Amino acid sequence: MATPHQLPTAASEGFKNASAYDAHRPSYPPEAVDKLLGRLRIADRPNVNVVEVASGTGKFTELLAGRHENFNVLAIEPLEGMRGQLVAKDLRNVTVLDGHAAQMPVDDEWGDACIAAQSFHW
Repeated sequence: MATPHQLPTAASEGFKNASAYDAHRPSYPPEAVDKLLGRLRIADRPNVNVVEVASGTGKFTELLAGRHENFNVLAIEPLEGMRGQLVAKDLRNVTVLDGHAAQMPVDDEWGDACIAAQSFHW
């Protein structure tokens, strides 16, 4: 029987003010995004399915949604406040779901790429 995943206290407590996080967290340099997507072999490929783990308020999600490839993004985020900030952005081709890396609500073989932009350390 699997045990429920529990977020570290620092994550669940430290990100309660999601609007402040979103307002003050810097975005990602376009060159870094281009390099990452190139390494994943999804740059310049239209309609690729991308799973983004721990998407937070959508700092990286916004960049994926704004690209010319027309990516389909499943943004997975466990914290309600962070998820709410992302949902409010109403990004093109982005579906925001409650979940975490240990239990993602994604159909088998749906994704062409999986990205954890800033969450790997949790």
